[in-house]
Amino acid sequence: MALPPIPPPIDSRRNSFSGYTVRQAVGLLAPALLTSLALTACGDGKAVTAATPSASASASASPSPTISPTPQPDRDGDGYPDFADTYPDDPKNLPQQQPFTLTCDVEDDVIGTTEFTVTTTGAEGRADFTALWAQKPDSCETELAVYPVTTTELAALKTSKYDGNDISVLYEICAAVDPDDTYAEPDFAASSEQIPERNAALLLCPKHPHAKKWKQAVKRGQVDVDLAAQGRLFGSGTFRVGKEIKPGTYVTTDVDGCYWERQNSSGGTIDNYFTNSARRVQVTIRSSDYAFSSERCGEWRPAR
Repeated sequence: MALPPIPPPIDSRRNSFSGYTVRQAVGLLAPALLTSLALTACGDGKAVTAATPSASASASASPSPTISPTPQPDRDGDGYPDFADTYPDDPKNLPQQQPFTLTCDVEDDVIGTTEFTVTTTGAEGRADFTALWAQKPDSCETELAVYPVTTTELAALKTSKYDGNDISVLYEICAAVDPDDTYAEPDFAASSEQIPERNAALLLCPKHPHAKKWKQAVKRGQVDVDLAAQGRLFGSGTFRVGKEIKPGTYVTTDVDGCYWERQNSSGGTIDNYFTNSARRVQVTIRSSDYAFSSERCGEWRPAR
């Protein structure tokens, strides 16, 4: 039996029919082979096709229902929920003072104290002291500084002419209803320093039980301030006539040890007067006088 011819040796670098390397051929066939194997059933040799999701099935599915969030409480209806609203009861959200406490001395059957919480309300931002005034506290105080927030408080600070921004004293004035209040005395005239403070308090509590008497004391005081500015109201000391004080007839009352003198330009005495005690003292200062001097005579004001 003849043996088949021995094939020539295969060149490891090239095959005999394509000129491609064996490794390149295998590289091209491998992906196709793997794909074919993947599409062949493992057990029965039947070819299967990978399932593709149906677009129509997906489109026909019903959407999930959307749950609406529960609305937050907003009792003033300003669009801000109460938890984030600084003024939940005011739809205009007007600035109001943070509540603070006043401690007041009151006289009932026995002397005691009461606490009152100051709360501002309304467009002007004023506190209602009616309940506290009914107890007639002699004096009130707060331990903390109070800085203006409302429009009324800001106006009161400006009127007071205080150096700082603390208006707690104004609230203490408003809260007290002292029966011995000096400002409520019939003839009391507020000084130039007292006038702005009392006017500021009246802005915070215009309905105070002593409000009318306070206004009268301020009015009398303002008259004196105007007279002093004109050089027609002055006290002890030496003043140039025509420059610091005006010539005219002046009086002072209820004096002890009062001495005055009219002087010429050399410092000499034109006229003088002394009294140990008097209910009323009067002097006429002439325009020709150079200066007028007085001691322990109190306050000189124009004679009526």
